[in-house]
Amino acid sequence: MAHLLANAVRNSFRAKVAYTDVSSLNPFVHEWRLRVKILRKFVRCFGSHNTVDLILVDVKGQKIHAVIDGDYIDRVCRRITVGDWISLRGFKLTLAFGPFRPVPHRFMLRWQDTTVMKKISPVSSDNFFSFASFDDVNSGILDPTVCVDLIGEIINVGNSKEDGGPNNDWNEIYFQLQDKTDNILQCRLPKDYANDFFNKWRHCTDSILICIMRFAKLEVNSGSWLATSAYTCTEIMINFPCQEVTDMKYAVLTRECMQR
Repeated sequence: MAHLLANAVRNSFRAKVAYTDVSSLNPFVHEWRLRVKILRKFVRCFGSHNTVDLILVDVKGQKIHAVIDGDYIDRVCRRITVGDWISLRGFKLTLAFGPFRPVPHRFMLRWQDTTVMKKISPVSSDNFFSFASFDDVNSGILDPTVCVDLIGEIINVGNSKEDGGPNNDWNEIYFQLQDKTDNILQCRLPKDYANDFFNKWRHCTDSILICIMRFAKLEVNSGSWLATSAYTCTEIMINFPCQEVTDMKYAVLTRECMQR
C-alpha cells in the first residue's frame, strides 16, 4: 500500500512539472525548465578554445542555440545524442549577437555548474523545419547573420573554376535549387561539404533530387544572394524521407507534366 502511495505521489509531482516555451526565455528569470529536442550538434573552433554547440527545439517549434564550453564539454557531450528529447534547467541565458546565429532567438543558452540535463520520452516526431522562401532570400530582406532552412529541386551542379564533371577533388561545389514556383537559388558548398554532397548526389538513384539545406548561411556573391554552409552547423539532406520532400517531388512532377 505504501509503495502504491509513493508511486502516486511521484506521478502527481511529474504531472505538475511546468515547462517553459523557448519563446518565453529571457535572462531576467533564472528558474526556467525546458523540454526540448536536440536538433543539431556541432563544434566551433576558436584557436585553442573549442565549443560544442546545440540547436534545441520545443514542441511548438521554437528553437534556441545552446553552447557548451570549458570543462563542461567532457562532462556533458558523451550524454548528448541528436534526436533525443531532454529536460533542462539551471542554465544561463546571454544575448545572441555576432555574424553567426543559427536561429533567430535573441538569447542563447549556456551550460554552467547548476545545469541539469535529463533524457526524457519523445514528445513529438516532427522534424521542425522552418523553410525560408526563395523570394525572401533573393530579395535580401532576410538577416544574413541568421541561418535558414531551404528546400528545392537540385539543378545545374558544377563549378566553372574546375575541369571535368563534379568529383571529390573539387574544393567547392556550386549548384542551384528550384522551388515549387520556379524560383532559383544559387548555392555553394566548401570542400568538406562538397565531398558529402557529391557522394549523396552521385549515389542517389531517383530521377528527382530534392535537397534540404538545414541551418544554411546566406551570403552575397557578385551582387547576388546565395546559400552556403556555416561551420559544421549546416546539414545537407538529399531526398530525406519527410512530407515536405514528398510535396516538393509532386510539385516537380506536376510542372513537368504541364510542360509536355
